[in-house]
Amino acid sequence: MGQRWYPVEEADDSLFASASLYHARSVELPYPAEETWAALTGTGVSSWTKGMKRLTWTSPLPFGVGTTREIELGGDFVLRERFFRWEEGRRKTFTAVEGTKNIFRHLVEDYVVEPTADGSRFSWRWAAELNRPWAYLQGPLDRLMFAPTGRSHIDGLSPYMAAHR
Repeated sequence: MGQRWYPVEEADDSLFASASLYHARSVELPYPAEETWAALTGTGVSSWTKGMKRLTWTSPLPFGVGTTREIELGGDFVLRERFFRWEEGRRKTFTAVEGTKNIFRHLVEDYVVEPTADGSRFSWRWAAELNRPWAYLQGPLDRLMFAPTGRSHIDGLSPYMAAHR
């Protein structure tokens, strides 16, 4: 018997301004922008992000607008995502399109990599709206799951890159 998939309404950049859940973080890295981009487009993301079990790219190389992937999170929760922006080496943004739990109404995530004098800067934004009944638990879910996952995604990048150079 196959897994049931629930639709997530596709969203765009406008969600960053209106979402009830929003997180943004940046980190300065002592690595060139090309290396940072490579880490963020590889398969290792799941090894340093709390709560993420596996990342599977479901589109062939080269990646670009329309690229898809699946993210397996804890609790047998899988999200399917589609990239609506892909500026190779610099920026990528996706919207969730389906999930195995009916949690998200909308979800977008944005990654920007910029060169700096000492390496690179990675800036990340995440925005979401939850379906009912999850929306009633938004505060606790954000404190216990969404915010810590976002922090681990950013804070774990530099140690991951140091270990895989």
